Amino acid sequence: LLVRSQEAVEAIALRQVSFLEQLPARLVTPAIVASAAVSLILELAVIRWQGTVWEFFAFYKNYSLLACFAGLGLGYALANRDRILLVFSLPLLAFQMALMTWLRYGLAEWRIESLMAIPFQEQLNMGMKVATGMPHYVAIYSFLATIFLLTALIFLPIGQVCGRLMERTGQLRAYGLNLVGSIAGVMGMLAIGYLWTPPIVWFTLGFAVLVFLQASEMRNVIVAMLGAFTAITILSWPVTIGYERVYSPYQMLERGRGEHGLMMLRASGHYYQRVNDLSLQAQTGFTDLVQKASYYEFPYRVRSNPGRVAVVGAGTGNDVAAALRAGALKVDAIEIDPAIMRLGALYHPEKPYYDQRVTRIVNDARSFLRTTTNTYDMIVYGLLDSHTLLSHASSVRLDSFVYTVEGLREARARLAEDGVLSLSFCVISEDLADKIYLMMQQAFDGHSPVCVVAGYDGSCIFLQAKNGGLRVPDGVIQAAHLIDNTQVIATRPKTADVSTDDWPFFYMPHRVYPKSYLFMIGLVLGLSVALFASFLDQRPRFSSTSFFFMGAGFMLVETKGITELGLTFGNTWQVIGIVIAGILTMAFFANLLVQMTGIRRPLISFLLLLASLGLGLWVTRNGGFMPTFWGRAATVAILTCPMLFSGVVFSTLLARKAGVSGVMGMNLLGSMFGGMLEYNSMYFGFQSLYWFAMGLYALAMTVELSSRARTG
Repeated sequence: LLVRSQEAVEAIALRQVSFLEQLPARLVTPAIVASAAVSLILELAVIRWQGTVWEFFAFYKNYSLLACFAGLGLGYALANRDRILLVFSLPLLAFQMALMTWLRYGLAEWRIESLMAIPFQEQLNMGMKVATGMPHYVAIYSFLATIFLLTALIFLPIGQVCGRLMERTGQLRAYGLNLVGSIAGVMGMLAIGYLWTPPIVWFTLGFAVLVFLQASEMRNVIVAMLGAFTAITILSWPVTIGYERVYSPYQMLERGRGEHGLMMLRASGHYYQRVNDLSLQAQTGFTDLVQKASYYEFPYRVRSNPGRVAVVGAGTGNDVAAALRAGALKVDAIEIDPAIMRLGALYHPEKPYYDQRVTRIVNDARSFLRTTTNTYDMIVYGLLDSHTLLSHASSVRLDSFVYTVEGLREARARLAEDGVLSLSFCVISEDLADKIYLMMQQAFDGHSPVCVVAGYDGSCIFLQAKNGGLRVPDGVIQAAHLIDNTQVIATRPKTADVSTDDWPFFYMPHRVYPKSYLFMIGLVLGLSVALFASFLDQRPRFSSTSFFFMGAGFMLVETKGITELGLTFGNTWQVIGIVIAGILTMAFFANLLVQMTGIRRPLISFLLLLASLGLGLWVTRNGGFMPTFWGRAATVAILTCPMLFSGVVFSTLLARKAGVSGVMGMNLLGSMFGGMLEYNSMYFGFQSLYWFAMGLYALAMTVELSSRARTG
């Protein structure tokens, strides 16, 4: 197609460059801000949208992020060439949307079975198939390769436009404006998330800016608007008739009908939760509900007459309703997703969320238990099975820090003297059951939990009293139609590794190196090399390798900062968004500091950066600070200092380099490398990211100082 329309395409690409070069000087500043904002908005929108259509991208957002970085990085490196094909970005995005939507919803499930399999063996996935044969691997990796290349090619001309505009002003000023645009993009996505808006809203903001940036002639605008219109049509198409779609700040929820005509929820197209009417009246009409009711009410038969109850992972309200049926006087219902709680309030037949005894708390469960001053007779963990990741830069799931030894200890500390903790989970392997058992055992100072199993679906309940030694009255387990599995699990050999705050991978029964992830990393590297090789004749301009190491180190520091600050303040979408905006703001102030003070020697800033990372590692290894006001303030200071010094170093080096677009390209490629290094935390733990970051920054310092020594 390109060969046949070469002359027309060449003319369009040349006029795009001319338009950017002839843009009035007064419009360059807002254009840089707008282009940076749109690149970040579209990046976050694409990452999130891909996860709503295909389950793989909901569980592994990092893959989409790497594709965006590959396109933007190469785009910045090609910013100075005399052709920019921005006109293809929106049509390519529309094509990707059509392809993914057709594959997911236009074909019978048996035809796409191979594409639905997860190719990673190390982590368990609730209800997800794992690739078992070569056809699975060929299909899923071919699909992933196609999406990676399409995503990268969408962002390549956007990176070119950003870089070309940045070249029209001073190095430090251009970088500062780019950061302002990025901050605006993050804040815009925060506002969009707050309003529970659908993908049409996310993308329309980006589409509007892209159309404006192609205003060189009417033909470009028409092509861009046709691409945008096609994309909006695809986003609006009713692919799941019978389901109401709700886009919470975390995920796409689909409300449909389940058993007995009651609400059933899917997350990212995958079964998630169902509502149960387990009232006494309903049980008399449906005998199958008696066993379910006994399962939910069993903890209250062990610890009768509970005064105050905390339900962790309250969801649509099944566990809350059970607490009310058991006579609880006060129930704190903690649920991180406001949309799930709202749907439960509207559609649960027992209306537990409208009971005056219930307090709705929309918060991260770990953060709530860490900071509350309340004590409880019962703390009940509902089935927390997150279908999304903590952030696009991390491989940790949203619920991971709830299921750690430290998290369980903090919950235990909130129990009254005769209180009981109950943890329910649908264990999909013996190793996962062993892992929960060992974590409970460690959290309760060696006291082994009681374990009962529901005969109808294998769901388990692990219970223990605050002071250990919980005894279940005779006949209670049998009367609840459950099976006592305590001795079975206590006596069998256990090889599972427990989850901790440093290694919070709950769905990994064993701490093994994620070898199957290496193939995906190899795929990303191979595709990136092939993509870059396709443009070698156009001479991409990359700057010093020190910026590569800086980008990789910053990616790891950012991931670690998001993780630790989320653990301190709560892993809610607001906290994560504010943390990302705060990191960018810190880089902006560092840039401003370099502009105002004229810092040009990076050695001291490098040493301060390495020292701050070492201090952060020492604090983390010693358990961090207490969750008090001053403890939180100290945590913020410790985690933001590396961001500040890293920003100072980057801006100091940038002031001496020619070609800001080449610097940005190299920095983004380094960020890709850092994103791939992040997977090492799945074996070495999150503290290892400090060591990796310090090593990368030390390499950057060595390269830069050696370069300065050679040039004098």
